[in-house]
Amino acid sequence: MAEKEAQRASTEVNSKPRFELPTRVYKGIMMMVNEVEQIEMMDTRPDDIWVCTHPRSGTTLTQEMSYLIETLDFETANNVYLDDRFPMIDILDDRLPFYRSVKHAEQMSSPRFIKCHLPYFLLPEQLRQGKGRIIYIARNPKDVVASYYRLQKWTDIEAEQDSSWDKFIDLFVQGKSLYGPWTKHVLGYWENRTKDNMLYLKYEDLVQDLPGHVRTIAAFLNKELSENDIDRICKHCHVESMRSNEKVNLSYYRDYKWVNDNAYGGFINKGKAGVWKDLLTPDAVKKIDLMVQELEGTGLVLRDN
Repeated sequence: MAEKEAQRASTEVNSKPRFELPTRVYKGIMMMVNEVEQIEMMDTRPDDIWVCTHPRSGTTLTQEMSYLIETLDFETANNVYLDDRFPMIDILDDRLPFYRSVKHAEQMSSPRFIKCHLPYFLLPEQLRQGKGRIIYIARNPKDVVASYYRLQKWTDIEAEQDSSWDKFIDLFVQGKSLYGPWTKHVLGYWENRTKDNMLYLKYEDLVQDLPGHVRTIAAFLNKELSENDIDRICKHCHVESMRSNEKVNLSYYRDYKWVNDNAYGGFINKGKAGVWKDLLTPDAVKKIDLMVQELEGTGLVLRDN
C-alpha cells in the first residue's frame, strides 16, 4: 500500500508543468525577474528585519531562527509557510505563491520579515542608510556551489539549459551565475559590517554553535530570551527538523511545477559545513580557490569545514 501511494504521489508530481524561472540582468547582476528598481527606492521601516544572503548560504535556517527569536511564535511557525511569514522580495512570478515582491511587502504588518539575495549596493537606499535591520550570512563558496547545483537539479529551473557541473562551476567563478559575482556579494556586506543596523554571520560558525548564534541574533534584535526559549528554537531549527518540516522545506513546489526527486539532494540537505569535499573535483576546487584569492587583505576568512 505504501509503495502504491508513493508511486501515485510521484505520478502526480511528474504530471506538473516543467518551466524555468525567468532571469534578467540589472546593473551587471544576473537575477530573477523582479522589481529591483522599486526595491531600491522603497520605504523601509525601523523595525524591518531583512535576512540577506548569496543563495545557498544558510538563508532558510537564518530566517527561521530570526523569526522565532523576534516572535517566539512557534504555533505560527509550525502552521504557516516560511515564504509567507518571511517572503523573498527580489523575485516576482505569479506561477508560484509568495513571489509577490514590493507591493506585498508594503502591505505587510510590522515588524516585517524580508528575505533578499540582492548584493548590498542594490538594497533599498533607506535600509542602507540605517532604516531597518540586516542580518547577513556568508558561507564557504565550495559548499555554496555544491548546494546551489543540487538545488537547480531538484527544482529543474534550468530544464532547457546545459546545466553540467563543469559549466555551472565556470559560470559561478566567472561571476555569471545568479546574484554573482560571489566575492563582490560577500564583500559588499562585509565592508558595511560595522554599521549599527548590520549583523554579519558565517554559516560554518553558526551550525557549529547554534545556541550561541541564537543569543547573538537576539542581542542584535534587542530580544531577551530564556534558556528554555533558546533550547526550543535550537530544536525547531535542527537540520533534521527543518528537512522534514513542510513549512520550510519548499515541498509546496510539487503543487505547482515538476521537481526532480531523483536528483541528489533537495532544498534542505545535510545542514553542515564541508559537504563539498565529497562532491567537487580537484579541478573545481582549484578554480574556486583562485576566485577566493580576491578576499585576501579584506579580513574576511571563511572556513572550509
